[in-house]
Amino acid sequence: MTDQPTISVVIPVKNEAAGIAACLDGILSQTVPVQEILVIDSGSTDGTQEIVQRYDLARLLDIEPGDFNHGDTRNLGVRETSGELILFTVGDAHPVDDRWIERLRAGFVADDVVAVSGIQVVAQDPHNNPLEWYRPVSEPARSVHRFGSAAEFDAADAATKQSACVIDDVTSMYRRAFLEATPFRRVVYGEDMLICVDALRAGHALVRDPTACVFHYHLQNYRTTLQRTVAVSLVRHDLFGTTPARPASQPVREAVQLMREPSLSMRQKLHWWRTQRQCIQGMLDGIALFEKARSEGASALAALHEEYLGSPPIPVKRGQMNAA
Repeated sequence: MTDQPTISVVIPVKNEAAGIAACLDGILSQTVPVQEILVIDSGSTDGTQEIVQRYDLARLLDIEPGDFNHGDTRNLGVRETSGELILFTVGDAHPVDDRWIERLRAGFVADDVVAVSGIQVVAQDPHNNPLEWYRPVSEPARSVHRFGSAAEFDAADAATKQSACVIDDVTSMYRRAFLEATPFRRVVYGEDMLICVDALRAGHALVRDPTACVFHYHLQNYRTTLQRTVAVSLVRHDLFGTTPARPASQPVREAVQLMREPSLSMRQKLHWWRTQRQCIQGMLDGIALFEKARSEGASALAALHEEYLGSPPIPVKRGQMNAA
């Protein structure tokens, strides 16, 4: 039997006491064992560190809150671990089943594949938006994305380039050798999209396997949806030249879908219908802000960058008010 590569897990966290045990338990229950788990904490005050310290395989590394950013913190995780493959996830995500890591590892189907990603899905929990619940209807297929050169990548149309950047660091696995040669850029948001561009322009391949799922969900309201819409729009426009599509507003269809869900009370159905309306409006207003800045030119886009990408977006945690 051929020896399999060793795997290190890196998990940046801050105040993830509600989910970190499920995350670690899920990793430790996989069909494929991992060599080590590094949890990088940037100032938790809710008991996260005490939970992590109960796990023998997990090592806790403290950093100052002001030192955190999505790129450098993951680079630190690479330096502080030794596995041939490095799996990244987050403290409030946990595997859908015990084959998550197995599927990610199996995605390295060719020598030029440097990273494999799964997908995030939403658990069927009344605390999560039922309109986003994971309801698989068929077995999705693995996809491989590669370009022959930087020139070929640059010459591709915007939609093709964007769709090829498939890595999501909530559920991703990289070759150590690649990350040592091509570290994450120092950014507060979108480090996975940026490293996709770097990998594809260098002639490497990326793989997406939608069967490698983790449950992950952030409560959304008007404000957080607007912020995320602007941030994603800016990063994608910078990298690919794309502009966001306006979401379809389907209040009647969504009301019917909620009414047909027997596990929800009428009060819950009304709550989630209203929340969906707030989030749709947040997306529309976020797109409008981006489009206005784009029409006004580089200085307006730079100002929007400073406002929405100057610090990491902060998600709403369960138990916090989900108000508009």
